[in-house]
Amino acid sequence: MKVNVDWEKRNKEAVKILQDILKIQSDRKNEILVAKYFQSVLAKEGIPSRIYSPPGKPDHANLVAVLETTNKTQEKGLILANHIDVVEADPKEWDVPPYSGIIKDGRIWGRGAIDMKGMAVMQLMAFLELKRSKIPLERKVMFLALADEESGSKYGAAYMISEYKNLFDGYGWMIGEGGIAVKGAITGNSTVFNIQYAEKGNIWLKLIAKGQSGHGSTPPNEYASLNLLNFYKEVLSIDTSIKITDETKGFFYQLGSVSNFPNSFFLKNASNPIFKPLLSGPIRKNRHLTAMTTNTKSITGLHTNEETTGYNVLNGEVVGKLDIRVLPGTDTKEYIEDIRKIAKKYSIEVVIFDEISPDSSPIDSVLFQTLANVSVSKVENSVAAPFLSPGKTDNSRFRRIGIDAYGLIPAVLEPTDLDSMHGKNENIKIENLKLGSTILFETILQLNGL
Repeated sequence: MKVNVDWEKRNKEAVKILQDILKIQSDRKNEILVAKYFQSVLAKEGIPSRIYSPPGKPDHANLVAVLETTNKTQEKGLILANHIDVVEADPKEWDVPPYSGIIKDGRIWGRGAIDMKGMAVMQLMAFLELKRSKIPLERKVMFLALADEESGSKYGAAYMISEYKNLFDGYGWMIGEGGIAVKGAITGNSTVFNIQYAEKGNIWLKLIAKGQSGHGSTPPNEYASLNLLNFYKEVLSIDTSIKITDETKGFFYQLGSVSNFPNSFFLKNASNPIFKPLLSGPIRKNRHLTAMTTNTKSITGLHTNEETTGYNVLNGEVVGKLDIRVLPGTDTKEYIEDIRKIAKKYSIEVVIFDEISPDSSPIDSVLFQTLANVSVSKVENSVAAPFLSPGKTDNSRFRRIGIDAYGLIPAVLEPTDLDSMHGKNENIKIENLKLGSTILFETILQLNGL
């Protein structure tokens, strides 16, 4: 079946939708406004949808819309998953108002343009086109807009899976975030579609340090804030070696396939311990590659109640936060116990805020292979690579209920674009909206044998 779509016309619609939702300030709140906007768009096409909000949290909204199969089949359904919350933006840092959706230099600017309202619009356009083109579906398709991903998904994916798990019965595949296509980041002028199929484990710890309170002019040898700082110093110094796991072999091999000799040879054989010294330097210079190949520890909090006490006061208790991401093959529970042994030396109590072990989906699945093939067919001099994500996404929660989830924002980004996510001046090229919508639509067509 040949399906002709005027993607230029559709992209004008996509631009308008993205501009509209970028104007909605859903920074860890107000997802209900985006969900209702999507609901109105879907209703115009005759597609029913439902909004789910946790009790007492009406502004944290999750939207579900489904296109059912034409014939009753046993084929796995596909979920197009996105999140409609964003992180905060400081207008003083931006060149344009961060919640304006302004078009400038062929790009749409605003917080969430990439992460991940832009992806939500690509998915929506592909979803709408399935209905408009009257595509006979062998697999049902769900459009799933989730809340609260940036704050841990308590009111989003975690809530939906806990309270409405039956909604996902019959679905076996999901396309969400976690991977991106990058041009010129590592391999010259080539484009690499990094398709996330695995994620590092996530450990978030609250640290309560106690010690002798007193006067700043006569400090004891040990006190709470000094204990916490010394603890941080020791933790950051351990377990820093680079590890090329089975989950990253394929990624480095694909980088090698678009690199020049001798880098191509070293990358293709990255797991060989003989070449580890040669690769360590280049990997250390790239924070993204470092995160993919090491167990990282980040200090994300240090609170001493200094705003309520003077410069000359040593507080008896201070609180810290630690963000640890561990590679596959690392036991998160054992890792926490190792951290506790260090903390004990400094009179620090360790409280687990969140713990999720590493996870993955198979790369030999029909969805992974189809998404990879469609993506590289649209961009010259490109390859697809299986990607281990350093960060945690909603994909990991769905993998735990038996759904093979893959992350790819099918837009070709430049290295500077990567820094804008959670940073200043986030934006996306207008042409990327069309590219992403096309890739997703054609992937769904092929999954349905068309």
